Amino acid sequence: MSDTVVGIHTIGQTPRPDLMEGLTGLLGLSRFEMRGALDDLTRDQVPACDPDGYPLETRLRDGTPIVADAAFLEPHLQDAIADLDSRVSAHLVLCAGTFPSLTARKPLIQPVEVAVAELSGRGLGSLEVMVPFTAQAAPAARKWEAAGFSCRIHVFGESGGRPLTRWLADRLGKTSADALVFDYVGSPAEILESVGAEIEIPVFALGRLAIDALERTLQTL
Repeated sequence: MSDTVVGIHTIGQTPRPDLMEGLTGLLGLSRFEMRGALDDLTRDQVPACDPDGYPLETRLRDGTPIVADAAFLEPHLQDAIADLDSRVSAHLVLCAGTFPSLTARKPLIQPVEVAVAELSGRGLGSLEVMVPFTAQAAPAARKWEAAGFSCRIHVFGESGGRPLTRWLADRLGKTSADALVFDYVGSPAEILESVGAEIEIPVFALGRLAIDALERTLQTL
């Protein structure tokens, strides 16, 4: 497994040493090839999101934050996947957005697809869902409902500066939902653990589920 090459795909620009360091520690892999969907573009070449689209937050090479539409990013991700396909054993898309037309000859791990399969397999039909910013609330609700779940959306910015763990515990109260889902990639493990200790339902993070799925995939190669 230490010699395995994995294609890592971000929706922003590379390099992303923060992501690489975390993945190396989690997977014990020595070889990655990372591509960013916006690597060959300037900020001016990224259009505003469609009002009915799926906005995704990322950053450029210089750290500048940017919001891009999933529909705009998808063909750029596909180009990167095609470029790496012959050189890697598997691909991991580091984004919680939905990219239904992505294809690869090698195993392709997408966090949303992994999460839907995992939650459905556990019989969890009602979700409390955390998203990173307000514009993503309605698209995220549509995404989960289209996958067969009922959901209630929560936005980080609504915490009003309160500690996330306490705010979430108060907000969820005696929820009747089956699980809490962090609907983005990059949730710190300590936050997941602290939230899980405060509420009575299981806590899932799309990034963690995707990495677990990648580990299982690599063990079969």
